[in-house]
Amino acid sequence: MTRVSTVLRLRTVLRDRGSRPLLGALVLLLLALAMPPMKVARDTFEVVVVFDVTQSMNVTDYEIGGHFHSRLDYARRSAQQALRELPCGSRVGWGAFAEYRAVMLVAPMEVCENYHDLLASLDQIDWRLRWGNASEIAKGVFWAMRGVKEYAGRPDLIFVTDGQESPPQTGTGPQMFDDLARGEIHGWLVGAGGDTPQPIPRVDAAGKVIGHWRADDVVQRADPVTGQMAAGSREHLSQMQEPHLRTIADRVGLGFARLDDLGTIGRLMRDPRFARRGTAEADLAWLPTSAALLLLAWAFWPAAWHVRRGRKTAVVA
Repeated sequence: MTRVSTVLRLRTVLRDRGSRPLLGALVLLLLALAMPPMKVARDTFEVVVVFDVTQSMNVTDYEIGGHFHSRLDYARRSAQQALRELPCGSRVGWGAFAEYRAVMLVAPMEVCENYHDLLASLDQIDWRLRWGNASEIAKGVFWAMRGVKEYAGRPDLIFVTDGQESPPQTGTGPQMFDDLARGEIHGWLVGAGGDTPQPIPRVDAAGKVIGHWRADDVVQRADPVTGQMAAGSREHLSQMQEPHLRTIADRVGLGFARLDDLGTIGRLMRDPRFARRGTAEADLAWLPTSAALLLLAWAFWPAAWHVRRGRKTAVVA
């Protein structure tokens, strides 16, 4: 008798036109719960970001909310924001540069599935990774390009640096770059820092600033004739070396951009010229859910309208 009564009730509900939207909404919500993620085609991006971790990147000439931040910290914050803006299916890896080498730290991994792992590894990229006090930018760019070239997906490269060479260098290492075809690796050389020379902090083992580098503490630019320190040499101060970085970028076929705001790295990562057509899992449960909400709104709106109309009639009477 219970089954019979249930069937009769169901028939009654189905014959009642007012209940059909509610039943339809229930079916759509159950469909949304059971719907698995689907593979969809979309534009994705694959990038390795290499951070200069040398001492000049500790200069605090960026400001966020009234607080000053180092060049390296600002670059990491920009990369952190970029992760939130990349479409699923994109892949991002991290690297670090010091002395004359760029080391790949994290191979490119899918951003949505590994979002928290990417953030955690990004937080570990700081001045403590520095394995040498030299800073030969041109060589670092070369090794970074060689590094990304070894990955199967041939990711694009974003190399973030202020361009401070130590000891002072000139040129772009033409013999070294002859091993790479110009434009073989896509990407950007990103200049960090301001245009005003700033003192370079000296930090102890705990990361506490204990002073600044003085002129006598660093190798100054030499006069080519006398071999003595060149007049006006200020290698103990640091500013973003845009002309030098532009020269290197042009030599290897990379673009150049200034790290002017937190959205810079995200915009460069999503450069449509470097988009790759791929597939990614997408949760389409919002489609039946939205349809169910529309049905519910359609089912209850007339009832609410009749209630308001009845109240108005009662007042007039």
